[in-house]
Amino acid sequence: MLSSRYKNDGKNTVLLNYKQKKFRREFEEKITKKQYTFEAVNCIICNSSNFELLSEKDRYGLSMSVVICKKCGMVQTTPRMTKNTLEEFYDNEYRKIYEYEENGTEHSFQAEYNKGKVINNFINDVISEKITKKFVVEIGTGAGGILQFFKDKGNEVYGVDLDSKCIGFGKTKGLNLDVGTIEKLSNIQKKPDLIIYSHVLEHLSNPIEELQKLKKFLHTESIVYIEVPSIEHLNLSYHQNFLEYLQNAHLYHFTLNTLRNCANKSGFELIRGNKITQSLFKIGKSDESYFNEYNTTIKFLQDLEKLQSNSINLMKIKGKVFSMAFRILRATRTLHIGQSLYYKYSSKQ
Repeated sequence: MLSSRYKNDGKNTVLLNYKQKKFRREFEEKITKKQYTFEAVNCIICNSSNFELLSEKDRYGLSMSVVICKKCGMVQTTPRMTKNTLEEFYDNEYRKIYEYEENGTEHSFQAEYNKGKVINNFINDVISEKITKKFVVEIGTGAGGILQFFKDKGNEVYGVDLDSKCIGFGKTKGLNLDVGTIEKLSNIQKKPDLIIYSHVLEHLSNPIEELQKLKKFLHTESIVYIEVPSIEHLNLSYHQNFLEYLQNAHLYHFTLNTLRNCANKSGFELIRGNKITQSLFKIGKSDESYFNEYNTTIKFLQDLEKLQSNSINLMKIKGKVFSMAFRILRATRTLHIGQSLYYKYSSKQ
């Protein structure tokens, strides 16, 4: 493990409100009763099972085995929830544990809408072409706020998500949405010009298989926007805290190169990407070779943990100094009061 902080002790790293705690308990009860099941898997990139353990829990205090593949450097969760368990989890507990607000609120819809603007700007910078009068499809659309942005720009839109409540909310906005997965694309006649996966691939049991399925729904000029939480961006996010970044719904933990490894194996070629990770892909040839990210990633995480350790030690020192200063102040005040009383009463004698 990276440090003793990552032991499976049930303690949460982030604050939880009473509703989040309630649904966390319900999730854990389903595991205890075997309603939710888990499976061990080999590395999705190189099929190795030679893993190094990084953490035993996530930021919510849920049991979660996060490992890094020693052969290729892919960081992933194993054992992890089975496909059927994942589908039930996303429809029942996911947003209730991970978000403070209820499903499909105007606030979260607006946040998604603003995200649509960010995605649009990134694509415009890469291909120098405005996304308008296109067919835009989003997999894992939530309530559809991102699609609403592209619809307002004059595009036809369609989205799917496993959360039936979010889909219901999005439909009240007049969006063309369905409950389901990528398989729903077989029900539409047009081939999308732009496919969006915004913070989705990290949730999927097999992102390579997902992207391989996607290819049959695309035309030769289709582009695919993929954004995932990035390990490489941790020095500027999540308070530089890998444990705060971890959540049990994420089965894969990417760098830009490990995302490229997945895309290359699926038959996609990177157009451009960054360390956030925002990326744009086009159809290419399947490539079984891969970037080995082990040394780079493990050193980055170890260095990040040293920063956390130094920060924790500094806080402890500050706490001790404050406590000592308080005791000195209290002792000084007590002495001052004692001296005042002595002079007060001695002067009367």
